[in-house]
Amino acid sequence: MGNSVTTPPRLTVGQGSEHHRLMSQAWSEIVAHYQSELEAAPAGEEFKLARASIGALAEEINRTCLGDRLFGWTSMHDLCIQQLNRPPYTCAYLRISPLRSGQVDFRYVDTPIESLQWHRIVAAQDTTRRFVGFLN
Repeated sequence: MGNSVTTPPRLTVGQGSEHHRLMSQAWSEIVAHYQSELEAAPAGEEFKLARASIGALAEEINRTCLGDRLFGWTSMHDLCIQQLNRPPYTCAYLRISPLRSGQVDFRYVDTPIESLQWHRIVAAQDTTRRFVGFLN
């Protein structure tokens, strides 16, 4: 028996046979993700409205200078945004999640203690306004 060194597997996030290194995505890819999901997702109208509002926020970020200053990725239906160009989940980030009720959940994950995290739930039409308020 020879000495064999095993290399730990690379962290990947996969969807079907398509795998990506665990890293932030280009804003144009995030926008495309939300556009394609809206067409394919068999969900209730309220949930689709919440997802569409998050997609509209991603479009706004992509269209403005924020796209050069913020780093984002998607996790299932959630949009995650951080200020540092580091691998996802390695620093504080804002998670924006569509809810089945049609509302949108904002949670700033800066500590593992959920009760200490900043958290707001808003109507879908207030998604961009809440995000801008969070930045200020």
